[in-house]
Amino acid sequence: MDQKARKVRIIVLVSSLSIGGAEQLLLAFLKAINRDRFHIKIVFLRDPGLMGKEFLGLGFPVQTGIIRSRLDLPGILKLATIMTSERTEILFLINHLNTLFYGVLAARIARVPLSVNWENETFKRYPFHKWTMFGRRIMHCGIDRVVAAAHGHRDYIAAVEKIPYRKIVTIYNGVDPERFRCPFSPSEAKERINIPVNSPVVSIIAVLRPDKAHDVFLRAAKQILEKIPQTHFLIIGDGPQRAYITALAESLGIAKNVHLLGFKRELAPILAAVDVNTLSSKPLQETLSVAAIEAMSAGIPIVSTDVGFMKEIVIHGKTGYLVRVGAHHEMAEKIIHLLENESLRREMGKEAQKLVYEKLSVRQMALSFENLFMSIYRQKPLFR
Repeated sequence: MDQKARKVRIIVLVSSLSIGGAEQLLLAFLKAINRDRFHIKIVFLRDPGLMGKEFLGLGFPVQTGIIRSRLDLPGILKLATIMTSERTEILFLINHLNTLFYGVLAARIARVPLSVNWENETFKRYPFHKWTMFGRRIMHCGIDRVVAAAHGHRDYIAAVEKIPYRKIVTIYNGVDPERFRCPFSPSEAKERINIPVNSPVVSIIAVLRPDKAHDVFLRAAKQILEKIPQTHFLIIGDGPQRAYITALAESLGIAKNVHLLGFKRELAPILAAVDVNTLSSKPLQETLSVAAIEAMSAGIPIVSTDVGFMKEIVIHGKTGYLVRVGAHHEMAEKIIHLLENESLRREMGKEAQKLVYEKLSVRQMALSFENLFMSIYRQKPLFR
């Protein structure tokens, strides 16, 4: 049968999906992929998880509970059987450590012709890190393409993971900018979250965990309030450090201006109230923040620590500002500068939004993946 006339059969292999940027990306990608060109089956090594439940409603065939423990060798054969029965032509891995181990071995047994691994982490430290990284390099011998989230990320993967450049392709993270259009005016949006309509609003969208460095955001907030006391700060996200962040805001004396909103699936009504968005992360795992791209798509400038490869989207002085890691005083200064210069803030927001539409949309991301799948599919002989 003509390759152009038939659907390419792909298994998307994940572990268990919690709430995070990589999971949001995968969900957006699967919503956008051309179902006329690709037959997708989603396989969870474990249970679907919090985010996984949203994947169950996409209409793709799904299989769960492949492995029962961390080292479940029969799970490799079970997964290989699924791949064979599905006549899998491309295995698409999300960069969970166990999907790389189980996926590559099962694909070898099932003689799956092609494998692609989508990486979205940087500088992550594993238990027994040296040996884990060695194992990853071995497993990547069975991968045909590795997808990096930025050009700098491609260099990182080649240098740190020792994967040949010829195997690595850059596909920028993307969001659906239409999701962040909101009918509310800034005043209406502020009223909906009980913030005075004339108050400037600064936000951070991130899981509440140590590497996101919410303490830097809060210390910057304290400095901003000394100059612009009517400012309010939104912390959007949830996680294990919620109690710590609440206590720190209290100890800094800024709790009445800090609002922990928890995880929010619909961000548009909240972002309509925001003047400046931030990213205060440490250089651990951060690659190309999906949350920052979401805020940019709403026309909001970004003040970010210079982590991962944020410099490829936060163009200093154009779409926002970059500051040194941990430098809360620098973050505060840049935010104050934007809050006090409305025309500059609006211009930067427009440039940020323009960049999303030109380079960081989910449609462009999905199309890049589709082109990647088809290009390697046509280059390699496949079984029928």
